[in-house]
Amino acid sequence: MSVGYLTDTPYTWGFYGELSPVFLNYVCALNGHHPISLDDGFTYCDLGCGNGVTSNALAQIFPQGQFTAVDFSAQHIENGAGIAQEAGLDNVKFIDRDFNDLGKRDLPDFDFIILHGVYSWIDPETRNNVREFIAEKLKPGGIAYVSYDCMPGWGFVSPMRDLMLSYTAGMTEDSATKARAALDFLHFMKDNKAAFFQDNPLASTLLDELESQNINYVVHEFFTEFSKPYYFHQVAAEMRSAGLSFSGSAILNLNFVDLAAPAEFHAMLRKSPTRNYLESQGDFVRNQRFRKDVFINSRKELDEEGQFDALLKMNFGLICDADGFNKTLGLGDVELKFTADIFLNLIEHLAAGAKSVEDLQDLDQFKIYGPELLVDAIKFLSTGGQLLPFAHKTSPADQDGLSANRYALSVPFNLQMLKRRLFEQPAVTLASTKGGIAYEVAMADALYALCSVEAPRDEVAGWVFQRLIEARKQIVFEEGSEIDAIAVAVEKFRVSRLPKFLELGILEPA
Repeated sequence: MSVGYLTDTPYTWGFYGELSPVFLNYVCALNGHHPISLDDGFTYCDLGCGNGVTSNALAQIFPQGQFTAVDFSAQHIENGAGIAQEAGLDNVKFIDRDFNDLGKRDLPDFDFIILHGVYSWIDPETRNNVREFIAEKLKPGGIAYVSYDCMPGWGFVSPMRDLMLSYTAGMTEDSATKARAALDFLHFMKDNKAAFFQDNPLASTLLDELESQNINYVVHEFFTEFSKPYYFHQVAAEMRSAGLSFSGSAILNLNFVDLAAPAEFHAMLRKSPTRNYLESQGDFVRNQRFRKDVFINSRKELDEEGQFDALLKMNFGLICDADGFNKTLGLGDVELKFTADIFLNLIEHLAAGAKSVEDLQDLDQFKIYGPELLVDAIKFLSTGGQLLPFAHKTSPADQDGLSANRYALSVPFNLQMLKRRLFEQPAVTLASTKGGIAYEVAMADALYALCSVEAPRDEVAGWVFQRLIEARKQIVFEEGSEIDAIAVAVEKFRVSRLPKFLELGILEPA
């Protein structure tokens, strides 16, 4: 078994949009590498799939893909396989397998191989076996994603982890109980002004962040037997030994010097002799703590015309309405404001439906900009996470859909997520087969959507109220009776969220 990986506490039920083939293709195109054609089928391997939320969502979105999801934890595999079975997904296979045994199993070659987070949690022998697996199984031109705790930003975290482990070393309780006790102890140290926290204000900030995290995340991040942060150059060298080249970052702003660091460092970073050197320098400028790296099994690069053509043809859409788009974006020490007309016009237009720049360039309101400027504007807008690359174009909701008396959930994966995770976490992952994306929806909006399926239009507010009572949950409102406040919230949902849910096919008129 892979040394040190915890199996007594399941991981969180999160969805990671950067693991989508469409998103990974976008990162590669941004950085001048060939995206992978998805239309005629592809193979995808998720190493360390957790509870299978991402793998199942992607399998629902991309029926032409074949997905293999692997994890050390039998409970994770049972959860993921259960969702797949209930959702009728026959294009995803869940495998309870130690990474060290991957070579002993008859697996296909893959277009995509994913390692989200686990690279920092596996011992050197397992890491070497993973690299050998990538070298053997990633197709020519294939894409690998590796995210990991990184230096120099993780430097102050390792002592916190050591303190947590030493404090709980004699405890016999499960890992989640140990994690809670460790957090309490760290708070005691901080509240009593222990010198470590006084001298490391970032440690105090991180401790506050951990309090808002699911305790299962804390367990897996801090209580695995093996945990090691890496410098970028170390991971890049290890991937190079598997035949891979660095393409870019799934943290999108890090692909642009102007957005990756304050202005004082732009000239220095632009003088970097290689992209790898730029990445290493940038990590020190930002004190980077976590990296999301995309590698490609190819030395071929797109020429300037080919890169532009790839970006020109990609579809982009919004996961919010135009009013909900955050027009001031903080990227560490860099602030980006989307107040220019080109940004506002794109936000307004793409809020109604996903399109490509190729579609937009001939429309009257965009002709004055030209396709090059439109592509650049899309790049900047995409760094905030509200504008995403879509697999398909979408159309705005029509009036019949908006005024329907009742709705249906047309995507089986979404029903499974609502059945299993509603009220269990602040947001629920929902998939759009129309747009070819998935994203996390706030619990309240997911509840209003479900009740719009379960009840006719004029009974939805009462249905929401009943669901909250049954779940022993409460939504706090500033004034008025709870049922009246729920009715107002449901109406707000119909104005601001329902059009997007209909556009994406998350809801359809019944």
